[in-house]
Amino acid sequence: MKNTVIFEQKLAFGAENFEEPAFLTKDTLFWLQNGQKQQLALQDVVGVSLVEQEQIDFPCILVHTYLLTKTDHSARSQPRVLREYCFACPNLKVRSQWHRAIINTLRAKPVDAIVKPRHLQVVINPTSGKNKAAQIFEQVRPLFDKSNLKYTVTKTRSAADTKNLVHNLNLSDTDGLVIVGGDGTIHDAIADLMSRSDWETAIKLPLGIIPGGTGNGFCKTLLELSKEAYHPLNAAFLIAKGRQQTFDLATVKQNGKEYYYSFLSLAWGLISDADIESEKLKFLGSLRFDVYALMLISLLRTYKGRFSFIPHPECNIPSDKNISSQGEWRVIEADFIFLWAMNVPWAAEDMNVTPHAQLNDGAMDVLIMRQGTSRLELLKALLRCGKGQHLDLPHMEYYKVSAFRLEPLTDKGILVVDGEVVDYSPIEMKVVSDLACVNC
Repeated sequence: MKNTVIFEQKLAFGAENFEEPAFLTKDTLFWLQNGQKQQLALQDVVGVSLVEQEQIDFPCILVHTYLLTKTDHSARSQPRVLREYCFACPNLKVRSQWHRAIINTLRAKPVDAIVKPRHLQVVINPTSGKNKAAQIFEQVRPLFDKSNLKYTVTKTRSAADTKNLVHNLNLSDTDGLVIVGGDGTIHDAIADLMSRSDWETAIKLPLGIIPGGTGNGFCKTLLELSKEAYHPLNAAFLIAKGRQQTFDLATVKQNGKEYYYSFLSLAWGLISDADIESEKLKFLGSLRFDVYALMLISLLRTYKGRFSFIPHPECNIPSDKNISSQGEWRVIEADFIFLWAMNVPWAAEDMNVTPHAQLNDGAMDVLIMRQGTSRLELLKALLRCGKGQHLDLPHMEYYKVSAFRLEPLTDKGILVVDGEVVDYSPIEMKVVSDLACVNC
């Protein structure tokens, strides 16, 4: 047995007897069945419950697992599947020991410790995406109910509702903030955590994300990093498991003042135009961006601007792109077709914009295409973006930066931060490493 045994006691599966003890390690539960050693990986287990039935010979526990489906290549798009294992114990004392031992091991606690269940505050934005966030949560609620945690559900109707809830959140009684909504709701929640007087503690509250919006780029990123298929149930599984990962935020300044914090992206030019102006085509669903982007490619607007940045240590600066230096800053002044800065790899479920981006690398990944790029190449970029295969296009510029300033030098245009329109004026973003925390 590779792992050290941390608990052993009599346990029987089905009609088996109690002649041999079962073993628990930090990763696996082992038992005998028909004379053969069986095992259950704890990485798939979300919780354990007591079986309360009068017509049973021995007291039992029910182990709740959500297993990966691996039937074919399409399984990557499938949710985990519930499977439950019923084990009999020789008496109530042993049942209590097994119940506590497995639950504590899932939490990486000593097997005999007294550990209170995690309490999660669930925030549902019913107006996100296609107004199905509440329905989506009901689909995943059974997983939470099987996960040895407690949760409080609050439905919000506006950003003001979210702000009021987060502002008054009792951190001493809350172990995580679960957001059922889109990237806009996440943006509001982060802003509200950072606006608290105790923001240094509040921003470390682990966020759990269940996709209920239109883009859901952040949730897609978390699921990909966790090697999980994109599905609300799998997102809930990550939250139930409770493992945590830090991620970077970026301070956003306009007019010389710190304005707010960004967790996702900044877009300017063709990308922001397609994002915002395509809202008139909402009836097309997720296709609206692609359809409108094709129209904009045919029109091919350009925007004069100045982009200044501090290169990240991993940034490769090409020598043939007319980039000047001003101290530690590098400066590009040109006519841009678009500029897209991302803090995470995925901008939406089907848009792997910056495949080399990481949650906590202290950098934002910036893509640029300037005037002189052909319509055909822009179309290729759009088509390849879904699989992250667009970075090698001839006119695609890619920079990894620690901070940047963008100064639009045109009178009209659209600037979008985390999916929301902001003032069309010079803007500065600086990465703050490992500031926030998320279930991943």
